[in-house]
Amino acid sequence: MTETSASFGAAASLAARPGSVPPRPYVFPEVRTVPVGGGRIVAAHLPGQPIAWLSVLLDGGALSDPAGLDGLAKATAGLLDEGTQKRSADDFGTAVESLGGSWSVDTGWETARISLDLPIREAAAGADLLAEAVRTPAFTDVDVERYLSDLVAAKRESFARPGPRAQLALRSALYGADARFGRLTGGDPESVAALNAEAVRAFHATWLRHAGTLLIAGDLDRLDVEALGRTIFGDFPASTASRPPAPAALPSPQRLTIADRPGAVQSTLRIGHPTVTRAEAAQHGIDVVALRLTATILGGTFTSRINHELREVKGYTYGAHAGFDFGRPVGLFSFSAEVRTDATADAVADTLRVIDEFIDGGATSVELEKTRAYLTGATPIGLQTAGAVGSRLVEMVRHGLPEDYVTTEHARLLEVTLDEANAAVRAALRPADLVVAVEGDASVVGAPLEALGL
Repeated sequence: MTETSASFGAAASLAARPGSVPPRPYVFPEVRTVPVGGGRIVAAHLPGQPIAWLSVLLDGGALSDPAGLDGLAKATAGLLDEGTQKRSADDFGTAVESLGGSWSVDTGWETARISLDLPIREAAAGADLLAEAVRTPAFTDVDVERYLSDLVAAKRESFARPGPRAQLALRSALYGADARFGRLTGGDPESVAALNAEAVRAFHATWLRHAGTLLIAGDLDRLDVEALGRTIFGDFPASTASRPPAPAALPSPQRLTIADRPGAVQSTLRIGHPTVTRAEAAQHGIDVVALRLTATILGGTFTSRINHELREVKGYTYGAHAGFDFGRPVGLFSFSAEVRTDATADAVADTLRVIDEFIDGGATSVELEKTRAYLTGATPIGLQTAGAVGSRLVEMVRHGLPEDYVTTEHARLLEVTLDEANAAVRAALRPADLVVAVEGDASVVGAPLEALGL
């Protein structure tokens, strides 16, 4: 190394880092709501955005699955692009790709959502494809049998890996195995194997042949949003479905359940308890924005309390995460991690200890300010794309939130005090009610877990 380059390296290493700046306000794009036929359009205006995101939100989620046919709602939505009355599955996929589009499906407990993002100049053609898929799916015996065969194989492969059985064990412990909400939205290998074309066609006819909500994110000055809505909904009637009643959690759930996986070298941990929905939070004195801050400190980032303890201090796992899902129809606090088999009981004990200590002592002012800076910076960065903006429209519609909720919640992030943040987590997180589900080798982990006295 020459003297000049050495001097340059030393100077570069000693250069002062840029200083931080105070978090800035963020304003969510303008939202327009337009009725069309039996449905409605909720659209976010993104001037100059070259991509349009179109998404159809319909009633007919997993809570509408008939008895014994868990996964039917998810399979039916997944089959919508597997052939229509006009095109085969291959031809339909080619049509989507020819527009430069990306197709996706998301089925929750109450709704199904079919989305397409593509260049804005192709939005009208994209709406035609969405309408074709939703309104005139073929559901031929051959197409459905092929799709379901692949789905069963995928389910079996998924359940052979750690994760799904632990999640199923937690839901079953919280809500009971006989309750639909006590199982998984997509079903399991046995329930999916029971599906057939007749069931798919019946579910579509009952739940998906109605007008719902068309969500749009894009440059609205370049889109005829009402025409897009008419194309997709056509003469479909308005939905008359009412939201299913909120599932009731078991009053006294068993606090420890083990899904046996003989010979497993790791254990999969799921810990949680039900909590309120976004709409119910205020009624229970829970500040959602303040809770977002403390939940992030507890388990939402790599530097969180739980991940630091289990990964950095104890070396049990490569990563651990905890947080709140204020979903529909109920909310859930949950923790997840995969740990060494020999550390299973210690990892559970330490997780519960960290949570207890966090509730008792609360977050610190240093943690709060670091997390505030992180979250306020992440909001505008995370809303750069049409699809990301669209995901907030989904949240707005599903939870009945005001059109400016993202703007107001971001502003609230800037002003939450430490006392408010700690009060929020204490109102929402109940350590004594946490249920522990473990997927692992019961012959090895069973006795140490029982010794915890849960």
